[in-house]
Amino acid sequence: MEQIITIISISCTALGFLATAVTFITRFVKSVKERKKAQDLIKLCDALAPFIAQAESFLNYSGKEKKEFVLTKANQFAIENKIVFDTKLVNEKIEELVRLTREVNFREGVSANGIKLQNKFTLGVKAS
Repeated sequence: MEQIITIISISCTALGFLATAVTFITRFVKSVKERKKAQDLIKLCDALAPFIAQAESFLNYSGKEKKEFVLTKANQFAIENKIVFDTKLVNEKIEELVRLTREVNFREGVSANGIKLQNKFTLGVKAS
């Protein structure tokens, strides 16, 4: 009788340990996947600024065409670096970068050297 109680006690302890280990491993794997996804997103966002600058050098293209160029380049970058491409998220990042660029470059419509600037950034963001 005493042996059965000992066996049941050890079994319950082992089962609790097993449940804890499975939970820990599951969360660890999920955390590693999320970290990789975040690092890939950072790498993709860092690559967007040069693509936007390159698109802005195209003088005879509309904002929509420039945005498509940037999206295409970003998608190519993602494919080359085996990054999952989320069009909606990349679109938001492009809009954010263009908005930031506009704020920095067009405060009160005058550049640092006093020359009046024209609104060149037309990458799908309305001028404010």
